[in-house]
Amino acid sequence: MYYFLNDNMQYSKSGIEQAEINRLRLFEQHQIPAKIVTRVFAMNLTDVLKDAAIDRQNFVNLFEFFCGSMQVPSKSFTINDLSLPANTTTTRKDDQIQVFAQGKMLMIIYLRKGSEEISNIQYFEANGRTVSMAWWDVRGFKCLEQFFDWEGKISQEQYYGPDGQVHIEKNHYLNRTGQEGISWRVLNYNDSSWVFTGMNELTRFFYDELNRLDDHNVYICDRTVECDWALFHMQTDAFKVLHLHNDHVSDPSDMLHSPLNNNYTNALNNWHQWDAVISATAEQSKDVVERFGNDIPAFTIPVGYVTDKQLLAKHQVFEKRQKGLVVHVARLAPEKQQNHSIEAFAQVHQKFPEARLELWGYANGDIEKQFRQQVADAGLTDVVLFKGYTNDISSVYDRAQIGVLPSRAEGFSLTLLEAQSHGVPMIANDVKYGPSDIIQDGKSGILTEDGQPQQLAAGMMELLGDRSLLERYSEQAYENAKRYSEDMVFEKWQELITYFAHLASERAAVANN
Repeated sequence: MYYFLNDNMQYSKSGIEQAEINRLRLFEQHQIPAKIVTRVFAMNLTDVLKDAAIDRQNFVNLFEFFCGSMQVPSKSFTINDLSLPANTTTTRKDDQIQVFAQGKMLMIIYLRKGSEEISNIQYFEANGRTVSMAWWDVRGFKCLEQFFDWEGKISQEQYYGPDGQVHIEKNHYLNRTGQEGISWRVLNYNDSSWVFTGMNELTRFFYDELNRLDDHNVYICDRTVECDWALFHMQTDAFKVLHLHNDHVSDPSDMLHSPLNNNYTNALNNWHQWDAVISATAEQSKDVVERFGNDIPAFTIPVGYVTDKQLLAKHQVFEKRQKGLVVHVARLAPEKQQNHSIEAFAQVHQKFPEARLELWGYANGDIEKQFRQQVADAGLTDVVLFKGYTNDISSVYDRAQIGVLPSRAEGFSLTLLEAQSHGVPMIANDVKYGPSDIIQDGKSGILTEDGQPQQLAAGMMELLGDRSLLERYSEQAYENAKRYSEDMVFEKWQELITYFAHLASERAAVANN
């Protein structure tokens, strides 16, 4: 079994989550057993997986694993299913139902937005203090109960299974020095209970228990900060693969001596804990080998591919694209440098008043406020639009004439690949890694220097000012995307799969002798 390790899976997905989903589908098509693995509790996970078209049998969550709730039929749990105390009265406002006894509030029942199903219930003491909160999974069973101390802080959390039993318990406490600590307990699992001093230890136990289900499992670590400690401390034998999704150093001008990217510091400082490392480009694989050596095999595998369906799809009629529409599809984050797109577009708009810039993606922190202020200061609020996250990015690309990606660092960039597969020429910074691999400079897109918004503006104006040139770039983008077909990318995965099949056979032979 191949396990793809992540921390969480939400409606809004970064490139890493999308890469895992793409990989899962590719493995499924070629009948290679694989599952995405997460460790964060989520009451709406069923809806998230449905939205992402992920089959539950190909997904494992830590809490659902121990609580026995991975495969549970959905049922409705409404106010009619709740037994209220006798002699109580209720009032309702929108999605909240307040329950009173003798003039004092006993509880507030919160309904899921737009439905009559119960989401959670807040319980009060006679003096009005919140004593506990109970939460229901979207499938209709109570999955969590939180208890509060006199200061209003959570003192304990109990996680339930559909059997009504507590299977995981989280306790908040103060140690001898007065610092807050957290302990975890796994209860009613295989007729035993375990205690752990932190989430990392609980995750380690989870990985070991998964590993006991099959032999010769391969764990591909996609989120190192959250997952590598547990992998390094596993007590059972498994193959461990580091997947680099971004530049692994903080200063790409000095690959051999630069401090490591914080996301990969611990992972790379424990180089010999890995059985293999994956990079998305040959250039990064080369840089990794030069710095860390070749005693750990380095595989080059693109994080994305273009589906056969997309390659065979009819090309968008150019006249149906929105004239002058430029899109920047990426998380709103400092490293994606939407501020450079805005700065460059200000120049473009002066020459092409009909042009529009759409920024697609969810925001990290409060950076969206900064970008919006930049847009307002430049007087561009009517032509630079913040569109948020979408699951239908294909329709965005089918409307666009140009895409921009002035990142200061990348690992591969699904945006570049997806956009070109829809005939959108990309203008992107020539940074490590990916743009120079994916874009054919001067043919299917334009490469620019980091920190040079003027070049970004010049590229946009060149294409917008020459319709025939823009159409040629669009057609070449379609053609260029064929280099990343399903078959071509799976060939790269097959090299890794064959390698670990060989290692597994060797270990089995040694064990039998």
